[in-house]
Amino acid sequence: MAVSIAGSEPGTMVEVTVGIPTRDAGPLLERVLRAVFGQRTEKRFEVVALDSGSTDGTLETLDRHGVRVVPIPRDSFDWGATRERLFEEARGDIVVNLSQDAVPAHDAWLDRLVEPLGDPEVGASSGSSIPDPERPERQFQWERNGYYYFTREIQRFVARYGKGLSFANAAVPRRVWERFHIAPQATGEDFQFQMKLHGAGLRIAFPEDAPVYHHHHYTLRQVYKRCRNEGLALREMGCRYTELDLLIDLAGPRKYVQWLREAVRGGLRSPGEWLYPVLRPVAVYAGSRFGAEYAWY
Repeated sequence: MAVSIAGSEPGTMVEVTVGIPTRDAGPLLERVLRAVFGQRTEKRFEVVALDSGSTDGTLETLDRHGVRVVPIPRDSFDWGATRERLFEEARGDIVVNLSQDAVPAHDAWLDRLVEPLGDPEVGASSGSSIPDPERPERQFQWERNGYYYFTREIQRFVARYGKGLSFANAAVPRRVWERFHIAPQATGEDFQFQMKLHGAGLRIAFPEDAPVYHHHHYTLRQVYKRCRNEGLALREMGCRYTELDLLIDLAGPRKYVQWLREAVRGGLRSPGEWLYPVLRPVAVYAGSRFGAEYAWY
């Protein structure tokens, strides 16, 4: 199967658009683009970057690979508005959302990711994220062990809407986007879109053979801000985190058992990892109860 890549010239037939929001992406972006352009597929695709004021060489990297760049304002960045603009700029019948630090894990990633969209009852396809063996920063331990989202607001969301969609590695048919669109949402825009799909009776496919290398490493301050932002975002989407939720999550023993296991085997190496079982409930509650604006990190 030969590699087939659509040019960036207007009027070129495009089946798939791979859209990457960028902002000071650093050297990892080179790996991302090499993996994308190295896909073995018969689909004609383009790559579009929505860049919010990069100054670190990101634009030069995009230019070397022939990526079409759409500049967007840096100061008024909003994830929901950015995703909406991505779909507006895309020429493909399928739009793939890919994070600037998510490296396709093999050369059949694109075909495997979009394959489930042949089913008209599937509104989106979301591939997995696996630890990146080449990244110098180790994965945040509570992300690695599967306990990152242990709090009750997420449990309620999953019980109602199903496993979470992630726009770090996801494909959506243009016809589905045209039906629902993506409203402005500072963060959590993928959850917002998932709620719309659920309301229309469309399901999300989670192919296991379309992974990307993608993981996070947080300082104490960064993980607090992220959890606080998540509490605020879910409150805006109708999933509040109450005082009762906070007390139940703080008292629940399961995460402390995991904490003890991690401590014994040396898995907790940073203040954020040591404090996470208490930090997350407190931060989510702060965002849900008192949050008025997002704290970027």
